[in-house]
Amino acid sequence: MSKKFLLFLLIEFSILAPINYVWAFDKTKDASCSSQKLKNICLIYNGSTLRRKWNVNDFIPYLIYEDGEKNYISLFDTFLLIEYQTSDGKFFWGGNNDENTANMKDWEWLSNIWESCLKHLNEAVKKLHQKGILKNAIGIIITIPEPDVKIQNFGSIPEDGINLNFNKEMDRISAVRWYVEKIVAHFTSANYDHLNLLGFYWLGESIPQEMEDTVKDTAKLIHQKNLLFFWIPYFTADNVWRWHDLGFDYVFYQPNYFFRGEGGIERLGLTAYRIEKFNCGVEIELDDRVMTSENHRVRFLQYLQSAVYFGWDKKPMAWYQSNDTIFKLYRNDNEKHKNLYRDIAHFIRGTYQTLSNLPPIPEYKIPPRAGKNWAHRDNGTKVIEPSSGFCLSQNPEWAIDGDVDSYSGTSGFACCGIPGEIKIKFANNVVVSRVQMLLFNLDNRYYQYCVEISEDDQKWKTVVDKSQGEHRGWQIDTFPSQSARYLRIIPLFNSTGQHLFQLVELEVY
Repeated sequence: MSKKFLLFLLIEFSILAPINYVWAFDKTKDASCSSQKLKNICLIYNGSTLRRKWNVNDFIPYLIYEDGEKNYISLFDTFLLIEYQTSDGKFFWGGNNDENTANMKDWEWLSNIWESCLKHLNEAVKKLHQKGILKNAIGIIITIPEPDVKIQNFGSIPEDGINLNFNKEMDRISAVRWYVEKIVAHFTSANYDHLNLLGFYWLGESIPQEMEDTVKDTAKLIHQKNLLFFWIPYFTADNVWRWHDLGFDYVFYQPNYFFRGEGGIERLGLTAYRIEKFNCGVEIELDDRVMTSENHRVRFLQYLQSAVYFGWDKKPMAWYQSNDTIFKLYRNDNEKHKNLYRDIAHFIRGTYQTLSNLPPIPEYKIPPRAGKNWAHRDNGTKVIEPSSGFCLSQNPEWAIDGDVDSYSGTSGFACCGIPGEIKIKFANNVVVSRVQMLLFNLDNRYYQYCVEISEDDQKWKTVVDKSQGEHRGWQIDTFPSQSARYLRIIPLFNSTGQHLFQLVELEVY
């Protein structure tokens, strides 16, 4: 789930040892893209009337922590300036139609809205430089809107006069090029002596197939300007595992556990596994509910716990804070809340101690895959697609491709209806005694189902009966050795209420 919608709900109803800083950086590109090392990136929402109007002093507690005895800790070394919507509700990513999706006028507004924020941040850094408290310049990343393919009447670039149609790839890139060049030109002329433009952030938190070429072309444009390209996908986003191929330099993966506890504490272990597999960074998440909800306070502390346990704290990371939660923690009179601000400071410095009363974070592990997997397509096995029922599955054979990592909320798994079936045919009769499968596990859903085998596709025998209970993630079932030419899964129940059964991988031994 995207944080964008959660953020809007919150607004309406009130989100020193040497370190390898270039982790998750594409080292095949020219290392001169940036001489500035980055470690902690703070997202600063700025622009619409829903946002804080940032001034010089607002930024001080983001730059340094002072313990009351003139002892200072340097905090965020990089700021990502971000906005999702205009004050009148036009979206820069995720609009539903022409009326609520940003056009050229809105893009021009966005390109100008950063100036005040940058000016105040530059003055804040200057102030600390002059006092000798801070030494380094601060990195800046600017958001690029997503050129929505649905928009056919975007408007014309100033001094061009030709209406852009975002159905066309060349028009999407024309708009992005104009925007990037305008931002770069502003930085060149503004003389922000204490800020360095590091690069640009792609606003779309998932990248569908129709946007892949646009993202790749945007990456080329940014790299031609000797700048970096950043992305922060949500937990179930498409193409996270392909970030390198898409041209990104840094990617920070959203656990999305903080907001509703989605997936339980196990979500953090699964996040750690996927971060390692995808070779990307993490986004730490908090919002104002850390001050009003004990559940949210604990979840945030579990993020810090996970970061220490899994080593996220040794790598660059992004920090989502809704609008200005960290500032509110700094200004808060409640000792418990001020302690959270102190925890953030010590975490950034590397001196944070995990609370001893927190339960351990469960690690996500792939079960043993010893023996010959008869279900793998390389062994001649085929998925027999029924006349109907494969719903969302672009490729039913995703269930037997051996890939247990590259899947999202909409791709990388086989899917059939309930009622329905997923049936495979082995190349020959085989003797089987174990079935293990990965059920879709990017949220907290559970399933009920049965597994049957047959030698002739007529007479079927049930070998696994999971018609009761809550069955999530990896399932491993053994039974007495039997001969089979066919195997089918009969889904019975999906706890989300969807009449769908999503199977990431099926293995038969």
